[in-house]
Amino acid sequence: MKKIGLLVSAFIITLWMPAISQAFVDDEACLMCHKYPKMGRVTDEGFQKSYYVMPEVFAKTVHRNVPCRDCHYFIKQLPHRPVDEGVRCDRACHSITNPSTGKPFSHAPIYNTFKKSVHGREKKETGLQDDKPYCIDCHTNPLYNPDEDVPPPRIIERCVVCHEDDKFANRWYNHTSRRIREVKRDSQEIVALCSRCHGNQEMLLRHKKAADEEGREIGEKYIIAAESYKKSFHGKVAKYGDKNVANCLDCHAAAENYYMSVHELLPSRDPQSPINAANRTKTCQKCHETADQSYAMIDPHPTFRKELNEFNYYSETVYNWVGNIALFGLMLMSLVETIGRKRDGVSWLLRRGTTWRGRGFRKNKR
Repeated sequence: MKKIGLLVSAFIITLWMPAISQAFVDDEACLMCHKYPKMGRVTDEGFQKSYYVMPEVFAKTVHRNVPCRDCHYFIKQLPHRPVDEGVRCDRACHSITNPSTGKPFSHAPIYNTFKKSVHGREKKETGLQDDKPYCIDCHTNPLYNPDEDVPPPRIIERCVVCHEDDKFANRWYNHTSRRIREVKRDSQEIVALCSRCHGNQEMLLRHKKAADEEGREIGEKYIIAAESYKKSFHGKVAKYGDKNVANCLDCHAAAENYYMSVHELLPSRDPQSPINAANRTKTCQKCHETADQSYAMIDPHPTFRKELNEFNYYSETVYNWVGNIALFGLMLMSLVETIGRKRDGVSWLLRRGTTWRGRGFRKNKR
């Protein structure tokens, strides 16, 4: 019986594997190797890299219709030689046509905008430039609509009245419905994402030192951006779950054409930056409609480091001392009062709540 069970299991797996491998079109048989979970290696620097592709997951992503070599264009043969260059996000997808232009689809417009920003870098960099985020540091390969395995029939049935092709209607719905939806990350996610770099003190100090040595201007809040935001009112409200509180991008990215401007972050000294002194009031007014120039002078990145703000440092020190003295003073007063009451014969009873009662309590009650 055990052998029969093993044979049945093997038969089911044999039938199941081809179905998975056909989850998306693999004309060049890349999954012949990349379908195995253990596919990967350890780099010379000691990092573990996985080259495993889950077909059933990839088939639901926004890149599911893009053939592998549209991005991995440098692979010329199978099995291919070791890859020494990465995927560039400005490449044209020759198999995917942009319906608005009739040309091969490309992320080049937004990629070129990113290159001009403070984060701009090439795919392969060395030194300080390699610290900057590349596209895939912020963008994964997201699922279309993870909450909807199948498009609503009432919508598809209406589409095919004119478009006739069910597959086209399904693809259109999956793409369009996801883009029309509100797909912005919430404040907690954005703060966590930005803090991956701006909370790395070792990396920030490395950049600060290089800027000082080269005489380059760098923002005074550069090394405390994530730390100080989390201590601010905005940071504390975001921490406790408010989805609408201002996050990093609400201030550092322009409200106009938000989805493009988040790729075009500029330093505060740039006249076009939303946090430039000339634009700060308008930026505050996105949330605080009555904000004026005085309001915009409030520091959204309060710091309590002595070398950056002595007033805040000493204010916090004094406040902590006063608070601790008051707390321990109350505790000492309670202790002294308790000792005095015990000396006078007053006991503490736990009966229908807590109360202090003297020796003659019951006698007097009668």
